[in-house]
Amino acid sequence: TLEDRIRHVCQACFNGKRIVIFSGGASKSTEGVLEDIRGIHAGGGFGSIIGRNCFQRPRAESITLLHDIMDIYAS
Repeated sequence: TLEDRIRHVCQACFNGKRIVIFSGGASKSTEGVLEDIRGIHAGGGFGSIIGRNCFQRPRAESITLLHDIMDIYAS
């Protein structure tokens, strides 16, 4: 699973003693982005680069997406 792969990468980075930020990848649906973020968070990742997945959306949609992402990492 994505969660397992993220956990393995974090463990490989000095046994979790380094902050790991993941590349965001291709443009996706809002739910696709949030699914990736949930997997990264559950696996112990510290964040994801979300550039195009945020900035290529209308402003209101982008702000909602950012709030949803912050809520996931804050949980």
